[in-house]
Order: sequence, then C-alpha cells, then structure tokens
Amino acid sequence: MTDALRTKFLDAHNYRRELLATGQVAKKNGNYLPKAANMQRMRYNCALEVQVGEFLKTCPKAGSAESARSGTGENFLRVSQNGIADYTKAVEKAVTSWWKVIRTTEGIGMAVTFRAHHVGAPISSFTQMAWATSRKLGCAVAKCSGDYIAVCRYQPRGNYVEQVVYAKGTPCSACPSGAWCTNGALCALP
Repeated sequence: MTDALRTKFLDAHNYRRELLATGQVAKKNGNYLPKAANMQRMRYNCALEVQVGEFLKTCPKAGSAESARSGTGENFLRVSQNGIADYTKAVEKAVTSWWKVIRTTEGIGMAVTFRAHHVGAPISSFTQMAWATSRKLGCAVAKCSGDYIAVCRYQPRGNYVEQVVYAKGTPCSACPSGAWCTNGALCALP
C-alpha cells in the first residue's frame, strides 16, 4: 500500500459520507436519504490495514468470517483485472461498487434502519460505509490470480440489526463530545 492509495480510500469514503450527511444521496426510487446529524469523519488506521494485508495474502474468494475480526466491519470486492488499469482504478472500482448499491437495490428506507434482511445483502456494503459511528478505516488492495481484491475494515463496526445507520437531522447537530464540524457535514474527533 502507498500513501496515495490510503488517501484514495479515505477521501472516497469521507466524500461519500459528506454527500450523505448533507442529503445528497438518492435511493433507487429517486428519493433522497435524510440528512445525517452524527456522521463522523473517518480517519485512516494502519493497524486495520495490516490486518487486511494479512487477510489478502490468502488470496480470498470472499470476505472474512466475522468471528475472525471481532468488532470490525468489512467490505470486500474481487474483480477481474481486465479493464482496470492499475491499483488506483481498482480502489475506485471497489468504493464505487460498495456505495452504488443504494441506487440499484432496495435499501434501508427513510427510517435509515439496518434490518435483519439486510445482513449479507448487497445493501450491507453501503450501510457499512455510511455507518455514522464507524470512524476508523484501514484498507488494502492486491492482485491475485488475474483479479484485484480490495478490502476495507471499519471500527467500530456497523450493520447492527434494528439500529439506525445514522441519526437523522441537521448535519453536525449530534456530534459526539469533543468533536468539531468539518465542511458543515462531518463530525471530526481528534
């Protein structure tokens, strides 16, 4: 992993979280999701990246078992190298794939609540990226058997059944104690 790829993963996540926090993310039906009052800005975490790197050495065909990463969320993409020029493009493909499901599948609804039927469903990649309190991010991308594999891990994890993905309301109006507001959208913690 290079600093450029780390920055690409992080900026791509925070950019999308900022759009969501400010009410600029549309669902499949064209309606926009509500604004987020408590969306936290993510920070890059090298310890999570190391865990992902170890996992990628196994050339996985699917995401890791939840029991192997207690308290940590994960998004996984394995895609053919055909048509993907380099690692940077693979990062873009992964993040876009995880996020775009909000526009292509039945999602979380205006209640922005993660339900039992969302577990393991395509929408779970979006909800993990959008989980307001997931603020640590560590990712890696590798080549394996003609494919790119991209994985991001998140702490604290998201996707808890019957919990809201984020609190609805004016951006930054429900930031945790000690946080400040960035770009009128994300709660930043030291």
